[in-house]
Amino acid sequence: MLALDQLEISRIIVHHIPGSVNKETATPSCSNELLALPPAGLDMFSKRLAKSLGHSSKGIRVDIQNTDAHGFFQRAAQMMLATETVEDFIATSKVFAQLLCDAQGIKALVESKLLVMSGVTGEFQRPFVAVVKADMQDALAELPADGGATISYLENIFLTEAQRLFKIGFLQQNVARPRINDGLRNIEDYTIHLFDHLLTSTETRNAAHYFYAGFLGTDVAASDRRLTQDFYEKTLRFFESRNYDADELIEKGETLRSELRSNDATISTSDFAQKYLEPAEADDYEQYMRNQAFPAHAIVKDTEYVKNKIKRRRKLVFSSKVIITTPSDGEDLVMVEEAKDDTTIVTISGKLTKSE
Repeated sequence: MLALDQLEISRIIVHHIPGSVNKETATPSCSNELLALPPAGLDMFSKRLAKSLGHSSKGIRVDIQNTDAHGFFQRAAQMMLATETVEDFIATSKVFAQLLCDAQGIKALVESKLLVMSGVTGEFQRPFVAVVKADMQDALAELPADGGATISYLENIFLTEAQRLFKIGFLQQNVARPRINDGLRNIEDYTIHLFDHLLTSTETRNAAHYFYAGFLGTDVAASDRRLTQDFYEKTLRFFESRNYDADELIEKGETLRSELRSNDATISTSDFAQKYLEPAEADDYEQYMRNQAFPAHAIVKDTEYVKNKIKRRRKLVFSSKVIITTPSDGEDLVMVEEAKDDTTIVTISGKLTKSE
């Protein structure tokens, strides 16, 4: 789990990312100075990161794919060195701004801000670098006035809590002394997490491919199928360990399959527990999944490995209004012979365990 409980931001800079004009890649408008913020401003940034990437969030861990010396990962890892000066930080942040413009290309995207920040986090105060792409938007603000208040129209605001129109890439160093081979860092010594406001449904998942793949050089799909399969199998085993009666076990299994069939692009143990389990059982479930080494953060659903297991239960309906249902993967459990004289012989694999 990403440790953001003791996050401290030491440097932050903001660059402007214009939209593409006349189908040409934009050029960023870069700042030459760090952003000086009061403690309340730094606290706001810390809370945005924690809410987007921490426990019970929609942030997901992704895999580093691009390890080229000129890519985001190697440059960001370099920024974490204690020897990096303010000038070095600013120069690299400008490179990130151009990398983002290049990744966006000629896409019809609104203008935005790129925030680059560094600091330390976690119990051992490991270094991190975060990049935040925040879309520009308009809003109304209530301003105090004599005897009341006035409403003011605000243009070009960003990083608001309500809309959450932003994307975050968060690279964290996991060891005290990262390995360096031929001048390149080892990806095993770092983790990178992603938050994307578009990661809310399967229809929009690919809309920000430019950000996590083109800009960050990461892959959100490399382990999704395995993790989704693990989620299904481990959750099912938890249900089977609870000594439910047959009906309740079927019902619990159906909630699991229904959740995996839904259009939500991500899933997490905490979300599932809150939606479907009673509080005491939810705590047991989350502890069970932790003991099974399943990630606490959200994962992107990819049901390819379990697509046959999460189908809806098969239903057999007879003219006499008798109904038989079977597990989605239990086609061989029921054999139906050809009907004769309005009578059908059905052979079921298994013994009768309950009759109401």
